Amino acid sequence: MSNFDVLRNSVGDLWEKYIRHEFVIKMKEGTLPLDSFKYYMVQDSKYVNVMLKSLLNASSKAPLDKITNILNSIFNTRDKGLEVEKEVFRELNIDEAIINEIGYNLVNYAYTRHLYYYSSVGWEEFLAAWTPCMVGYRFIGEFVKGSPNKVYNLWASFYGSDEYGKRVEVILDSLESIKINEELKNIFKNSVNFEIFFWESALRKDPTIFK
Repeated sequence: MSNFDVLRNSVGDLWEKYIRHEFVIKMKEGTLPLDSFKYYMVQDSKYVNVMLKSLLNASSKAPLDKITNILNSIFNTRDKGLEVEKEVFRELNIDEAIINEIGYNLVNYAYTRHLYYYSSVGWEEFLAAWTPCMVGYRFIGEFVKGSPNKVYNLWASFYGSDEYGKRVEVILDSLESIKINEELKNIFKNSVNFEIFFWESALRKDPTIFK
């Protein structure tokens, strides 16, 4: 059994609640209101900025071969990700001014601080905190692809792509090089819960109060 399977099994049905959340199912069906998705995209953009800072912060603590492979994979596929994001933003009338004007909601603020904290603690801890997002979106992208809504299908086209799959492969490879313990299982579980809360905050369109 892979280390990822060990972590995923340790959270029971929470994993399915994350990757098959109501938000995700409605994207697949094409029934998710666009204003909820626009809210999500703004919050996700703010999340990604802190996530990348956290990755760079954690990189100094990682084995050189593992972090080199991860960074190369991310930057080698960044163009496709940015191209899809740009198209989605254009469809939703989102620009940098809007993203900068809107603050973090409480869930996003807590989740990004969770990631950054563990990036300062150690590589193994950060990897456990980061994996649910990076690997989970692969499952979600493959599921949502083919949505009758062109915006959701476009969004999923990156996360369900071979390029994104290469990111996931190197992250899973790095995960195999560490020893899973109860602390890492708890960190992983907290991140899965944050992912669930992230979807729910977008459905509710929670107040954004943290700049």
